[in-house]
Amino acid sequence: MKIALAQMEVVAGMPKRNIEAMLAMIGEAKTQHADLIAFPEMCVGGYLVGDRWLEDSFCEDLTRFNDAILAASSGIALVYGNIFLDKNLAVRVGDGNHHPNKDGRTRKYNAVYVVQNGKPARRMRKTHLLPEGIQPKTLLPNYRVFDDERYFFSLEDVAKDAGVALESVTQPFLIDVGGKQIPVGFELCEDLWCEDYRKEGLAENPTKVLIDNGAKMIINLSASPWTFGKNGARDRRVDFLKRESGAAFVPFLYVNCVGVQNNGKNIITFDGGSTVYNKNEAPVMFSHAPYEQELMMVDEQVLGKAGQTRVEKSKIAQKYDTLIRGIQHVKDMNGYREHPKYVIGLSGGIDSSVVAALLVKAVGADHVIGVNMPTHYNSEKTKQSAAHVAQKLGIPCVTIPIGDMVEENEAMLEAVEISGSRTRLSVLHKENIQAKIRGTVVLSNLAAQLRALFTNNGNKLEVALGYATLYGDVGGAIAPIGDLTKAEVFELARYLNKEVFHDEVISRAVIPDDLFRFRTDQIEPSAELKDAQVDPMRFGYHCALIEAMTDFNKKPPEDVMRWYLEGTLEEHLGVSTALLQRWNIHDPKEFVRDLEWFIESIARNVFKRVQAPPIILTSKSAYGYDIRESILPYRATAKHEELKVRILKMNRYRPIEAGS
Repeated sequence: MKIALAQMEVVAGMPKRNIEAMLAMIGEAKTQHADLIAFPEMCVGGYLVGDRWLEDSFCEDLTRFNDAILAASSGIALVYGNIFLDKNLAVRVGDGNHHPNKDGRTRKYNAVYVVQNGKPARRMRKTHLLPEGIQPKTLLPNYRVFDDERYFFSLEDVAKDAGVALESVTQPFLIDVGGKQIPVGFELCEDLWCEDYRKEGLAENPTKVLIDNGAKMIINLSASPWTFGKNGARDRRVDFLKRESGAAFVPFLYVNCVGVQNNGKNIITFDGGSTVYNKNEAPVMFSHAPYEQELMMVDEQVLGKAGQTRVEKSKIAQKYDTLIRGIQHVKDMNGYREHPKYVIGLSGGIDSSVVAALLVKAVGADHVIGVNMPTHYNSEKTKQSAAHVAQKLGIPCVTIPIGDMVEENEAMLEAVEISGSRTRLSVLHKENIQAKIRGTVVLSNLAAQLRALFTNNGNKLEVALGYATLYGDVGGAIAPIGDLTKAEVFELARYLNKEVFHDEVISRAVIPDDLFRFRTDQIEPSAELKDAQVDPMRFGYHCALIEAMTDFNKKPPEDVMRWYLEGTLEEHLGVSTALLQRWNIHDPKEFVRDLEWFIESIARNVFKRVQAPPIILTSKSAYGYDIRESILPYRATAKHEELKVRILKMNRYRPIEAGS
């Protein structure tokens, strides 16, 4: 059997565009004499469409496109993902009972469709519980950005509703190849990640069930987002499947989509990574490049190859690719024909310089306009840095001084009398006025005037700590680096200069050494809203803290305090002893004071994060809809207070010796 894996770009909410791409790839597969072509999960309408899945009219519209696919199935088996509304279940099973979704609405499946020669393919063992040619997803993810349980009814739910064993409805389909019927098992995305789904003490493993029921090959249709290390994790999952099935294991083909989708708060990239594994679970064929649409042809010769070794880019290089794709998605998510123009506040600091460079690589220099908005607090060095990056990128940079506007706003507010008295503005209030004039008065209005969008330049550390002004720098259409720590922003700046531009586009004046120290002739990060201001963050150390506290396996502050007592901060946070010394973390009192400021700042600023623009997801847990937060007051736990007492009795932090 010759199989085509269609690693296609899926555009959410654009079924006509997706179907056109599918039909073109079907035509190419036929030209190459494929017996079967497999497309990704939810490839007709996209996967991340939010509560549109609750609208029957939206779902029914997507199913109308099935006719075009069915018509193209002459001489070839077509396998693809789409929604299925099971409105006729009671008639099909003949029981007259009510069979709703779990929410009482119409039962919907995130389904595999299997058709060949103008009709649904047959199962090895027919069941009236499922429509012909339809296989629902077995395992529904309900974590991170996934909400399958909110919308869909699983194959496991179908079996439970009917009072039958899951194994009885998990059947391979028969694919006609030259008159011979080949049983092939089809599954969807999460069905591969089954090790953590448990039933009677064992993994609930759809792959093993399909193999036990006679499948000679497994094809997994996925819509699996990019995260660093995903390909390696996928390989390990297939290794688990092989161990579960032993010598009975069969070739496993994985096809994923490419492109970008969003959930309103996060922009999520899909890099493909389609892979063919032989019967010994060794990867024998990879897609050529991440994020690229591709038709992979698989035959017996491919399956007979020895295992191949993956070659992947560095972590920061992969994140760069993700950011570029995420920025380019703004066009599709807004329904624009062309990339929009962007207005960016270009202060000369590291964050705005990196965002400007990313914008130019994503949409072109002719779509980017820099704006420098100085007051008397802005140094000549930062203004020169802004001019430097604009000149190197080939973008215009206009200067709009805001000093007079700031003074007028301050005077206006201080003249207001309430109950016969006037209130003087604090230093913090004056800082916020400057930020609001920059973001709301200048950038948002200039963007509207130019029919453009403006960016949010905040990094993950600033997003977490709320080191930004609501309706000032918390604004914009997109937050390109909102999921990068400050350490990663510095690393990305070096990468952009060395590997992307091959030039000092981002001034070395804003890039520190490995311990995040700046020379006197450099520019230390600052909001420049008052004299001699520098950012309060302890770069590197705070970056490691936020990575630990927002990891998929989230580490609470109490864990950090235990590591301090154990002398294992370096091991668990991935930082050096020199960095801890640089920030005086060896002093127990300073460690506690800083940690409590850090976690209280995170808790206090949820109200800003929920109003922030969409963040491109680059980590294993991003602010937005990946991390779901309620606005609550901060309260230390009893364990926190207990550990605090123990730490404050220490003379100093003592790291354990490596290997001891």
